[in-house]
Amino acid sequence: MEKQVYLFYGSDSFIVKSKTNQVIAKYDIDDFNINLYDAEETNISNAINDASTIPFMSDKKIVVIRNAYFLTNEKMKKEIDHDLDSFVRYLNNPVEETILIVNAPYAKLDERKAITKALKAKAEVVFCEPMKKVDLNSWVKRQLGKKNVRIDRLALDEFIKRVENNTQVAVNEMKKLLLYAEDLDYVDINIIKKVVTKNVEDNVYEITNNILDNKRSEALEIYNDLIMHSEDPLRILGILVNKYREILQVKLLIKDGKDKADVASHYRCSSGRAYYMIKNAKSVNMATVKRHLIKLEELDYKIKSGRIDKKIGIELFILGT
Repeated sequence: MEKQVYLFYGSDSFIVKSKTNQVIAKYDIDDFNINLYDAEETNISNAINDASTIPFMSDKKIVVIRNAYFLTNEKMKKEIDHDLDSFVRYLNNPVEETILIVNAPYAKLDERKAITKALKAKAEVVFCEPMKKVDLNSWVKRQLGKKNVRIDRLALDEFIKRVENNTQVAVNEMKKLLLYAEDLDYVDINIIKKVVTKNVEDNVYEITNNILDNKRSEALEIYNDLIMHSEDPLRILGILVNKYREILQVKLLIKDGKDKADVASHYRCSSGRAYYMIKNAKSVNMATVKRHLIKLEELDYKIKSGRIDKKIGIELFILGT
């Protein structure tokens, strides 16, 4: 029997979106009968009212609810008092002509919530997680193989490292690589380094560590590489600020007697990442972190008030902290 309700959830938002588009394409419905609602912006009752009405001159209609954070324990800055009771009533008696798709691009749902239980009981549920490394390896080889292009082991490892299991990034970077390799039959690590952009957060993490280790020339080299790949200096500045705030927060958690499990819970990250966050925080003193953070916040103000060029300002911070 054909499902009338779909739930796509998981940390890979690209796959969530792709699965949604596949359902939409399956029914070949005109745009007048495809309506999107963002749960972070509007009450779910609007979507349910829409789903409850008949299609406009069509056999079917599709209603998509995006960012269904109410299925999780996520806290939003702008909380909406969603009418979840009407949602449950709809799930118990869905309209035959409506295909309802719920998108929850989050790693974990709150299974204790009544709405989560009700939805999972009635929907076709698909968990959308990033490709594992072995799957991503095979995917890269297949994409290049379609164009009769081979890739060596070092180049493949570097590609995987740079896209960091992010499906959206992997797809975008593969498009670039295929265009570059159009007249080639072999891809080596030098081509990967030239074409594929490094993960920005990882790069900024390296910049931060090099600054704290007083390796300014290495930090500047990474920064210039990001600029060469058209990264916005303001975005880099924002990530730098967040990294320093993270170090400061972890130091405070350690001071309060928190351990690796507490840090992992606080940041909703793996225990492995929490281990390195603690190690990184312990390697630098509090006064240095606070001093650098104050300079970054002053730099942010100077850039936004037009007192200094954004690219030059960050260079000076890297060289002069």
